[in-house]
This record gives sequence, structure tokens and C-alpha cells, in this order.
Amino acid sequence: MEEHLNLSIYQSVRNYLKEALVNIIAVHAEVFTISKELVPRVLSRVVEAVSEELSRLMQCVSSFSKNGALQARLEICALRDTVAIHLTPESKSSFKQALEALPQLSSGADKKLLEELLNKFKSSMHLQLTCFQTASSTMMKT
Repeated sequence: MEEHLNLSIYQSVRNYLKEALVNIIAVHAEVFTISKELVPRVLSRVVEAVSEELSRLMQCVSSFSKNGALQARLEICALRDTVAIHLTPESKSSFKQALEALPQLSSGADKKLLEELLNKFKSSMHLQLTCFQTASSTMMKT
């Protein structure tokens, strides 16, 4: 019998990720006040460090429950999608490794749930995430 995900436990990404994003936004704001031109370089380095640590942490987990794997995938994708304009080849590789450490989503329903939760996160955090957008918001989609 296939294990079904308990939809009620998912509300969005957990607070630690929101806090991490708020801290990245604070770095963005501070660097922006000094020099707008430095923002991409500084944030790219911050994103590289965060993605490398995230990948390292995912490699340390010996096994994931189905719900745990979906929650981790949600949070990795939410972070990656949010900082998409600051991704470098190194950070892209780290995000890819982090996602590869997780069990694959087993059904279309799981993939749909992941997409719904990502959209809910992006909608609820829209104001906070605007500093990561470019004039062409299509770059946010990966």
C-alpha cells in the first residue's frame, strides 16, 4: 500500500528558511546602500556559501521519510528559486547535489503538491522577495 502524504502538515516552508532569506535581504539592503553595483557579486558569494552548506547538510542525512523528503525539497527549491538571479555555476551545482540527495517524488500528486506549496510560499513572501527580482520576472522561473 502506497504511503500518502499528509497534506495538512504542509503550510509552507519552515521559519528557519524565511529567517535565512530575511538575513540575505538584510545583506542586500546594506550592500545596496553602499554600492548598487556590488549587490550581484556579494549576493552571489552569499548564495554560494548557503547552497554549499545546504548540500553538505543534505548529504549528512542517512534517510528521509516521504514527508521529510518533500519538505526538504520544498525548502531547497524555494531558496533556489528565490535567489535565481544570483546563482553561479557553483551554487547551481550545490543546489543540484542537495536535491539529488533526496528521494525522488514518487507521484504526479506529490509534484503537484510541491508546485502548489512553492507558489503559496512565493505569494505569501512576495513583498520580501521583490529585491531578488529583475525587471523581467521570468528569470525567477526555473
